[in-house]
Amino acid sequence: MRLVANKPCSFGGRKFYIGEEIPGNLVADARLQEKMGVITIVKDGTGEPGEQSGTLFTLEQVEKMIEEAVDEAVNNTVSEMGQINKGLQEAAGTLQTGILQGDGFLPENTVVIPVKGDSNGDSEQQTAVPADPEEIRQVFAIMQMNAPDGAAAIAGVKSENVLILLHAADSRKTIKDAARKQADNIFHAQSGTNEPTGCNVTTGANMEGAGT
Repeated sequence: MRLVANKPCSFGGRKFYIGEEIPGNLVADARLQEKMGVITIVKDGTGEPGEQSGTLFTLEQVEKMIEEAVDEAVNNTVSEMGQINKGLQEAAGTLQTGILQGDGFLPENTVVIPVKGDSNGDSEQQTAVPADPEEIRQVFAIMQMNAPDGAAAIAGVKSENVLILLHAADSRKTIKDAARKQADNIFHAQSGTNEPTGCNVTTGANMEGAGT
């Protein structure tokens, strides 16, 4: 006679899982445990009454075993996913937020806008222009002005990103000329003081190539 676990259980201080054989000397009342559905008594050919033949189980026992196995698997998966998620959150907390470009991170909420330039015959050139929400707002505000008011507003723009986007996106010659002129002013002013520009692009070439 062999005793097989129908569900995770413990006898004699030892844990057993579904399908594992339990030493008979650890179970005080095997028939009671079988009635409770904890174990199955498997016949070894001794002919003792009440014992099940071979390793056959009733449909009810099989369904119960499957249900318990699925529950255990789901619980283990949920627990493992929780640990993985916690680890990812802890790792994310050590990273600097923002968009990685070039040699460092751009500020969070920065949008990198591809600006099409002139085609060289083989492929169309593009310039990646980073812009924060305030710069994007400024671009749209000027684009909605009439040409004279827009040109006047451009004279006060300090961001090269805004000027490049205006030159590329606004089809009006007055706006394009004003954006190019202001970009030149900023470039010459910064060249005289050796200060870095607002974005990693060369003003002259990009203003010529960013839109026509």
